[in-house]
Amino acid sequence: MYGGLDFGTSSCSIGISAHDKPTLLPLEGESVRLPSAMYTIRPSVETEEIDELELKNRVNKAKIDQARKAEAAKNKNEEIKKLSDAAIESRERGLMRRESAERAYQKYSNQSISEALFANTEDYFGEEAIRLHLKDAHSGYFVKSPKSFIGSQLKREDIELFSEVITRILAHIKYTAEGKIGKEIKDVVLGRPVNFHGARGLLGNKQAISILERSAIAAGFNEIEFLMEPIAAALDFERHVSKELVALVLDAGGGTTDCSMVRLGSARGKSEDRSKDVLGYAGDRVGGSDLDMKLALRKIMPHFGKDSLLKSGLPVPANLFWKAVAVNNVNAQREFLGENTGEEIARYIAQSADKNKLRRLQVLHDGKLSFRLSRSAELAKIYLSDRDLINLPLRYIEEDFVIPISRADLSDAIERELGTFVSLMKEAERQAGAAPDVVYVTGGTAKSPVVEEWIRSNYRDIDLVLGDFYESVTAGLATWAGRIFA
Repeated sequence: MYGGLDFGTSSCSIGISAHDKPTLLPLEGESVRLPSAMYTIRPSVETEEIDELELKNRVNKAKIDQARKAEAAKNKNEEIKKLSDAAIESRERGLMRRESAERAYQKYSNQSISEALFANTEDYFGEEAIRLHLKDAHSGYFVKSPKSFIGSQLKREDIELFSEVITRILAHIKYTAEGKIGKEIKDVVLGRPVNFHGARGLLGNKQAISILERSAIAAGFNEIEFLMEPIAAALDFERHVSKELVALVLDAGGGTTDCSMVRLGSARGKSEDRSKDVLGYAGDRVGGSDLDMKLALRKIMPHFGKDSLLKSGLPVPANLFWKAVAVNNVNAQREFLGENTGEEIARYIAQSADKNKLRRLQVLHDGKLSFRLSRSAELAKIYLSDRDLINLPLRYIEEDFVIPISRADLSDAIERELGTFVSLMKEAERQAGAAPDVVYVTGGTAKSPVVEEWIRSNYRDIDLVLGDFYESVTAGLATWAGRIFA
């Protein structure tokens, strides 16, 4: 059995194909989408057994200390409460238990996620992982959207970490999907963006492909092929096309946005080589997570002290707030959650005339709530799909803390990213040397009316077709798997 797997920034899905008819498989309840998240709970803290010989030595020392204090008190005509031998032993036994628990706690609190992954830990995926992290961010390790990181500049230990996380997510998807159909999925077509998120260009793309391939093999897949995600979306659209046409496909995903100009038609659908039908393509490392980050930075962070002035008249450094919301940047999150940043925030609170706002930033830091804030920004974006104004509750930061956000606020915050979407579409057109017959839009980010309106304003004279925002790419990958593996 073979399948197509979209390992997305925001969510993952897998499908199989029979006679060019793709079927997506449920991965979480009845949902065919699994959020790209994993939560690894720290090992339970097991204290050491009481060493009876050490206890005996401590009791004897405590008795001697008590006798000395009693003698000193006698010489000063003072009263001292004398403890019985049983009371001394009970006290020392309790102290030893607390010391043991403290050592165990320090051991696990200083443990890295890499060490925890290979310890006696338990993994959770998707919505369950998100729920556990939101419930208690301190009892485990949480990784969201690992695809966002694998094209970036990474240390060797980070490459090993993300490879292991992705392996576990892919293995969970494979196991769950196979359970639904009662067959092993041996071969897979994996989607890939034109350019992975990161600033390393071709080197970053090569690194990301290597990580995904080795992780897929480790997860149990035999043969792995890659297909660009906008081309996969075009193949799914092609199943509904009755005549030959040129489609400009926009796939606005969670971490990247990709465009392709593809010649489509029912007569071409059986071909296993579509390279000549791809007339142009372009992609950039900007997606839904970047929109969430910009909304958080521009419209939420001012309520946490961004743009506030210190008593010196200087503003609190803006970089501090960027690090707070940059959940798709490993180094930024490490720095924001580190002790140095906590001390830095405390200094700014002492120097600020607007202490209350910066105290919210302190709560964000101390509670490790960056992802939760990003989740709130994402929900704001989603709610604004069918409303002009929302009141965003942030009561996990402060009681009765609510921020009003409008659709106009969202449009203003992401104006630069909207411009990037259209620039990519124009670049694909330029490479093709022709105008499209139709614009086909897919990807969860494109679901926002703000994005749709922006595209329509730039392509007024061309038909705009809205595909399945979340399933088109996976359906196309499964369709392609059916052609090349069958």
